[in-house]
Amino acid sequence: RCLSCSGEHAWCPSCAVKAHQHNPFHNLQLWNGKFYQSTTLRDHGYIMHLGHGGHPCPNLVQHSNPSPWRGGYYIVHSTGVYSHCVSWCQCPGAEMDRHLHLLKARLFPASITCPQSAFTFDVLDNFLIDALECKTSAMSFYQKLRCFSNNAFPHKIPVSNFFIIVLLAYMIKQDRYRELMRVPRIWRDLMNRIWFCFGHETDRSPGPGDLALYCPTCPQPGINLPSSWKDSYDE
Repeated sequence: RCLSCSGEHAWCPSCAVKAHQHNPFHNLQLWNGKFYQSTTLRDHGYIMHLGHGGHPCPNLVQHSNPSPWRGGYYIVHSTGVYSHCVSWCQCPGAEMDRHLHLLKARLFPASITCPQSAFTFDVLDNFLIDALECKTSAMSFYQKLRCFSNNAFPHKIPVSNFFIIVLLAYMIKQDRYRELMRVPRIWRDLMNRIWFCFGHETDRSPGPGDLALYCPTCPQPGINLPSSWKDSYDE
């Protein structure tokens, strides 16, 4: 069953994957014979296809390795932290840079050269609003997302971003908090450029004051201050 879909729904695993082909960030539970336990779409074979509206790329069969991220691609959404297998569009003429594929899917990559994780546009907007209106810190916001993913054991959600050697084997742990400290700053700058008509201007950069918001309380001659204020008011 899905906890995110409206109404009551119950599927077999394969039907649940098919029903959520366009909803990869829903939270599912699986009946194990005694109770409902949390599960993920990835556990049942879900693959996130990019470039064709959620459907597999028609040129996918021509490649032996359609998705190099079979091990898990971490995506942070406003409803939690998810791990998905990603399949890239491999049509002739498709973007070679994978971060562009992610951006077209409304996923902001945490890196450009070799992205292995991303943030949805929705969670970046939510974080900026929470930080502005609720004064929420990045740590508190990420802790909330971890609780959404696993409220009983939030520590099991990935929390570090480096390779360590344990018993001669590499253990990979992904740190979305440290990336959350960096990505929203880039997102906020890009949004400011778009709002001030610099989003598609590649030939010029914003100058001093070009990204400043209009302040309605500051004296503006002809708006909230008479045009003849120099003559009407004494110093």
